[in-house]
Order: sequence, then C-alpha cells, then structure tokens
Amino acid sequence: MVDSDTAVISILEAVANAERTTPVDLPPLSEAVDPAALNALLDSDGDGRAPLRVSLNYAGYEITVGRDGDVVASPAGASDAVGPTDGRADGPLVE
Repeated sequence: MVDSDTAVISILEAVANAERTTPVDLPPLSEAVDPAALNALLDSDGDGRAPLRVSLNYAGYEITVGRDGDVVASPAGASDAVGPTDGRADGPLVE
C-alpha cells in the first residue's frame, strides 16, 4: 500500500518534471481528480492480493498511479512516459 499523500505529490512532481516547471505552476490537481477520493482509494486494502492502478488525465498527461507507489506520466496521445525522478520528456521512467 502506498502513502497516498506521497502519490498525489508524485503525480504533481512527475508532470512538473515533464513540463520543466514546479508543481505550484501546474493547474490544481483537483480539476482532474478529487485528491481525497484518490487517497481513500489508494489507502483501501481491497483484498490485499490484487494490485490497484488508477489512471487519469491531468494537465495534458495520462497519469497512472499504483497502490505500490509507482507513478507514470505519459503525454496524452504519446507513448513516452515520465516519472517523478526522471524529469525527461523523451523516455520511460526507470526505477
């Protein structure tokens, strides 16, 4: 299970890195998803066996966040993925 507050921050960081800006310069995440609902979903234990992945569109990116803490940001309509520690818009996140 992921610390859901960290997941929300990681979403902002992934997109900010891809855009080469800071998270405060991005539109509010609440325009794309209810952060409290996302937190509640990621905090839920479910059956404990099945991995949980949530996808959403935010600021021109398709975001996928997993209960395991994995966050991937791909430009909408493109195959390149950017993660919070990568910062490159030209390749996939490698952790």
